[in-house]
Amino acid sequence: MSRNIPTNGITLESQGITLADQLPSRATRSHVLVDGYQLATITIEPVGEHVGTALLVPGYTSSADTFNMLLQPLSERGYKVVSFSQRGQCLSEGPDSVDGYALSRLGQDIHELIDTLGLGTDIHILGHSFGGVVSIEAVLQDHSPFASLTMWNSGPENMGGDLHEQRDGLLEHGPRAYFVGNQLALGKDPEADIKGELNVIEQYYYDRLMSTNPAQLEAGINILINQENRTLELSRTDIPVLVSHGANDDAWPIPMQREMAEQLGGDYWVLANAGHSAHADRTHASAQLLATFWDEH
Repeated sequence: MSRNIPTNGITLESQGITLADQLPSRATRSHVLVDGYQLATITIEPVGEHVGTALLVPGYTSSADTFNMLLQPLSERGYKVVSFSQRGQCLSEGPDSVDGYALSRLGQDIHELIDTLGLGTDIHILGHSFGGVVSIEAVLQDHSPFASLTMWNSGPENMGGDLHEQRDGLLEHGPRAYFVGNQLALGKDPEADIKGELNVIEQYYYDRLMSTNPAQLEAGINILINQENRTLELSRTDIPVLVSHGANDDAWPIPMQREMAEQLGGDYWVLANAGHSAHADRTHASAQLLATFWDEH
């Protein structure tokens, strides 16, 4: 079966096409009730024979839409793919208290979502960035539903960097502090939002951030600051693991990610010319890499 090579998500964004607008026409949006909160889901069914099912878990300030560019090529490889916004993230509901976002609760959400959607077993779970931390928690709670785990631009323990400074800014100034910090880092006007000078892509990311529950942001960065290495526990599950990142990933240190793969005896694949969101930078290569790993397990 011939397949079209998808345009990289980052290229589409350069054309003013937001992540939300990159949703394939065959994909469907819905919500599922988990622990009393409506979580947004996106599902695409496979083209032709159903080879397997994949569940994609988004990162810290992200949402279900972050994987939209991957859905069509993965479905063309025979995969049913489900992504979702975690509780409190853009498009999903969540509690207003930080203690409602304990890591154990986030992992439990994944299992309840699987049960409610009737996804069954032999699920390939992928966690991007912070989503990898949550995916490890879900696997360690009960690995029986999963055929494999992919740590996608994600690592095993505290990544270091300026997490404490980010948390201080968040607690003092609220979610907009993240926007201001990013603007300053890029040499852009930190008041562009107030002046109404954001372009369509900048406005999308601003709206996504500002529609995220502040309690989720506070809890999430606390989880990242306190992340402990659970690689040994993970190895005892015998679940096949892929650790993969862009060659220019600037989140978890690359040696840390490589060491995790080595300790797990897992696959370790690096995507050249890609950063922390490798699926956006190299969409076709990412889809082929993931489907190849899933095909083997």
